[in-house]
Amino acid sequence: MQEILDQILSYLRGMWRYRWYAMAVTLVICLAGWVYVLKLPDEYQASARVHVDTQSILRPLLRGLAVDNNPDSQLQLMTRTLLSRANLEKVARMTDLDLQVKDAAEMDRLVDRLRDKIQLGADGRQNLYRIMVDDQDPQLAKKLVQAVQTIFVESTLGQNRQDSDT
Repeated sequence: MQEILDQILSYLRGMWRYRWYAMAVTLVICLAGWVYVLKLPDEYQASARVHVDTQSILRPLLRGLAVDNNPDSQLQLMTRTLLSRANLEKVARMTDLDLQVKDAAEMDRLVDRLRDKIQLGADGRQNLYRIMVDDQDPQLAKKLVQAVQTIFVESTLGQNRQDSDT
């Protein structure tokens, strides 16, 4: 045990002897880290949580008569629908991103960027759905989330109206 204590004391004496070198190295590393962090672009995240009513109006009426739909498959279908090209073009029009587009190739690139930016998924609890967008412009991130949420609500209301009419 004495040998271990002697070894620890010799390390502490060595560190004390070279403390100024250690301080200088630490200062250089800190300054480099601060410069790196300052040069990072700002990243903003906008998100919304939406409650998805997976219970159709017709479900109580059709119980025992028709095949029951799986809520998870309905959510997957909604995700594929929301990230379809037509809906992403609507999002671009709602956020005025289409004003910068000059031809079809640029519109394809814009739709691909939107598909990469917009994240959809379950929020952990049953029937809660999260829409998230990361962007360097906070206003654009907010507009994108609002546009996707609007399309989500409109498509859900349209489906409920269709069910009611049927």
